[in-house]
Amino acid sequence: MYYLTRQIAFEASHYNRIPELSDAENVALFGASANPNSHGHNYVLEVMVKGDIEADDGMVINLTTLDVLLKSEVIANYDHKHLNSQHPIFAKNPHLQPTCENITIEIWQRFIPSLTDGLLHRVRLYESSTVFADYYGEGQMVYLTKVYEFSAAHRLHSHLLSDAENRDIFGKCNNPAGHGHNYVLEITVKGDVDVKTGLVAGLNQIDEVVEKQVFERFDYKHLNLDTPEFERLNPTSENFVKVLWDVLEPNLRPVVLHRLRLRETPKNHFDYYGEPS
Repeated sequence: MYYLTRQIAFEASHYNRIPELSDAENVALFGASANPNSHGHNYVLEVMVKGDIEADDGMVINLTTLDVLLKSEVIANYDHKHLNSQHPIFAKNPHLQPTCENITIEIWQRFIPSLTDGLLHRVRLYESSTVFADYYGEGQMVYLTKVYEFSAAHRLHSHLLSDAENRDIFGKCNNPAGHGHNYVLEITVKGDVDVKTGLVAGLNQIDEVVEKQVFERFDYKHLNLDTPEFERLNPTSENFVKVLWDVLEPNLRPVVLHRLRLRETPKNHFDYYGEPS
């Protein structure tokens, strides 16, 4: 099985508002996206197809065929459009919010008639460099990711090892004075898109949890010296991503945490999906 991803960009504006709610209620739900004068994004769309390669041409699908679909189904309906008033689906259904989640589903539905027999695997839509949604054709289930950055210092040192063993295993990362990183944390939540709001989870809600459980605990801290979680636990990124899961998961409920990705450097990242239930 081969997986091929094709990317395209488009520009569009929109707003998210539920007509029967007050301005204050809409802002509480959608944040700045509730601005009735609209806002815009440089969207980036990835369409992933899967399948066996054809014996005659050695391809899963001809890229020209895929590009024609992207232009006719995405560019024609989304690029340089105001989605609430000019998109053929969202304009006719004012209660259908043009959220990142709903747009991924709508684009999937546009591609399905042409990409039959399970050829379409995933639609990923970047609303910005820090927010993107994935859809796999699983009913109303969407995976929403928000990206955060914070700074911290640490020293890799295990109390279960001798000083010599620590120096041998961790090298310069065992420097007694410590060293630091700009950590990048990807938080992926999953769930059915709410029919009324078009959201899996409110980004404001995720932001509030991250502010309290990540930034207040770890941002601009020395993990070994300032945080109780690492008084006796070696602050490797493997251990750190699980600690982050343990403080985030219960505080995000009822939103379901699907995955954490902790990027320690541009060369290293660590994924954690929780313990099997």
